[in-house]
Amino acid sequence: MNKTIPLAEAKKNLSALIRDVEAKYDRFTITKNGVNEAVLLSCDEFDGLLETLDILSNKEEKDAIARAKKQVRNGKTISLSAIKKKYKLL
Repeated sequence: MNKTIPLAEAKKNLSALIRDVEAKYDRFTITKNGVNEAVLLSCDEFDGLLETLDILSNKEEKDAIARAKKQVRNGKTISLSAIKKKYKLL
């Protein structure tokens, strides 16, 4: 859940905010004089955002995702059991 809080409250409750960010994946937008200035989120979520940006900035990866989505829409998928059988993973 995303919550907006003033900087003074963030300073006062930083340990609790970090606990909520780690445990519940809460996000906090921190305001200064009523203006959004910063965001507090988990390292896992931040890493995921960076990875997503990296993937979406790479044309080949973006094209591969588009091709895969089209294959799924067209029903061109292979079941997990078929993959296991093909590669003798059963």
